[in-house]
Amino acid sequence: MFIQNPPFLNHQPRPSVQLAVLLTLLWAALPLGLSLPAGIMLLFCVLLAVRFLLVQLRIGKVSLLLVLLLLIASALLVWQQLGTVIGRDGGISFLLLMIVLKAYEGGTRRDWQVLLLAMLFLIGSSVLLNQSPLTGLWVLSSLLAVCLCFAMLGGLPARQAFGRSLSALLLTLPLMVVLFVTVPRKNEPLWRIPQTQGGQAKTGLSNTMSPGSISNLVQSDEHVANITFSGTAPDKRQMYWRAIIMAEFDGSTWRALPEQLMDNSVGRRAVAGRTVNYQIVVRDQAGALPALDYPGGALPQGTVMRSGDIIRAQRSREGLRRLSLQASLGEQLPQSLTTSQYSFYTRLPGGNERTRQLAAGWAKQAGSSRQIIKRALDYYRRNGFSYTLQPPKTEGRDGVDAFMFGSKQGFCEHYAQSFVVMMRAAGLPARVVTGYLGGEYFENGGFWQLRGRDAHAWAEVWLPEEEAWLRVDPTAAVSERRAAGGIQQALPQAEQQVFEQNNGNWQRWSATGQYYWQQWVVNYDQTRQNHLLASLGLANFGRPALLLVFGLGILLAALPLVWWWRRGRCQDIRPLDDGLNLIKQTLLGRDDPKLPGITGSELVRLMADNGMQDEKLVALLKQYEHWHYASDRPVSEREQRAWFKQVKKVLKPYHQGEG
Repeated sequence: MFIQNPPFLNHQPRPSVQLAVLLTLLWAALPLGLSLPAGIMLLFCVLLAVRFLLVQLRIGKVSLLLVLLLLIASALLVWQQLGTVIGRDGGISFLLLMIVLKAYEGGTRRDWQVLLLAMLFLIGSSVLLNQSPLTGLWVLSSLLAVCLCFAMLGGLPARQAFGRSLSALLLTLPLMVVLFVTVPRKNEPLWRIPQTQGGQAKTGLSNTMSPGSISNLVQSDEHVANITFSGTAPDKRQMYWRAIIMAEFDGSTWRALPEQLMDNSVGRRAVAGRTVNYQIVVRDQAGALPALDYPGGALPQGTVMRSGDIIRAQRSREGLRRLSLQASLGEQLPQSLTTSQYSFYTRLPGGNERTRQLAAGWAKQAGSSRQIIKRALDYYRRNGFSYTLQPPKTEGRDGVDAFMFGSKQGFCEHYAQSFVVMMRAAGLPARVVTGYLGGEYFENGGFWQLRGRDAHAWAEVWLPEEEAWLRVDPTAAVSERRAAGGIQQALPQAEQQVFEQNNGNWQRWSATGQYYWQQWVVNYDQTRQNHLLASLGLANFGRPALLLVFGLGILLAALPLVWWWRRGRCQDIRPLDDGLNLIKQTLLGRDDPKLPGITGSELVRLMADNGMQDEKLVALLKQYEHWHYASDRPVSEREQRAWFKQVKKVLKPYHQGEG
């Protein structure tokens, strides 16, 4: 009924409302602080703080020239920090600074409304950086804050604005869910942004390994993957999740297998063992995807197999991905080696002479490759070696000697490294494998979870007699509990407290919630959508029937929102004033300049002067005059709405006559 007056948008909002908008901008940018460079976030905070001060000083719009100079400076900073102003990180960084500079143009109410609209893009961009359940809750809270600011800019008091914004957000949730579930999906989620080479391995395993690297990762305890098995899961001691092959050693650091040795087609044969099928939701580990020993069957689309049966994504991407995989459980990977491969896997740099002499002696005495392996494992068992998260440092050219004959205290990478050095010194091809061992089972959701604490390093030795790689875990020779019970049970009592804080009920409920979030929100792709439709009995419906069902679902979900909108419209109506205005506009026209000043009694007189006979309309106008000037009691809202309804009914023939 009311038409917004355009000049209203040109007024300056109250300082308290401007501050509320700026606080909303701060809240919308909060998650970005964990992902964007510190220099960019520092500039954002400085610009926002200055804008806060200007609002306090009652300074509205700032010079356009100054804003342009700040914009150029912002672009230069983003370029200096990231080398680009486009792409994911560069684009989001530049967008963040442009939006805070938009606040410097806040001279009118319309400017502040445009700023709020720009924040919606900022909120959406944050999902590209993080897709955790907390991010989902933050998105909802940010949308609520934006709605609240829009309502306050419209003139509503803060409490009333909050109530309306919260109601609107809650009533839109059913429609949001229906649209999320039914809109056709691609094979990959929309936020799967390609990952640049320089951005790989920010978390999880790295393409390099040295003493201390795995133990540091274990203590971070970050989430890695959720796994569900089809049928009976394998024993926990069989759950070796291989991710990266370490084959090049310079005396102190191991590096991932070079590209020229990644041809997996040479000499590989099928793995014998029990076959298991499983689904894993996992994050790339330096471009590799952890998979159960030993991967088999058809590979999912978008993945390739590399040497050592390492599964890699054809395009490394940020975030989690869902894969359906198959594994043949066993300790051997049959494969023949070429002469060059044999030479590569037995290569050693200088140093660590005592270790090399020890292994060379075993090679002379042993009758087979397996006997050499047994000698090495027995050496760990019988010479006082211990498993610890905090071993003494054994770095440098002779670091393996320092561990083998000095400290004898180490974590998994110490044992894997020293074992491979001994095998190569004995003339056997060997390599280090990094990945994860075991996992934690969550009965509530029926899934296994890998975390940083499960990170592990082991070895593979090539047996010339059998032409196969044999998986050997030298850590198990020192601590059998590591494979059977997990890292916490394997560590000394004094070191177990590192993980005790993560074993409570809250951690288990949080992990279960994260599992369902990943399954049904983050990785809700075409496959998951098809499974859901099949479970609802819609898999065999034709396209017209599906469109009808989806349309009905959207309609039902939108009904609460329509009800709320109509209710708000009714609350905004002032029955007596709106009814009188409707009568005046109908009788005199909307453009009559005298319209605002004409009273009800003057309308009755004008009707009589022009020979208009409408007793019902005259009675309504007299009732209006009586209530305004002669009634000795307040008029109830029910009476006012009934009067307004009668006005519209009486005026209906007039509008029909115009048509």
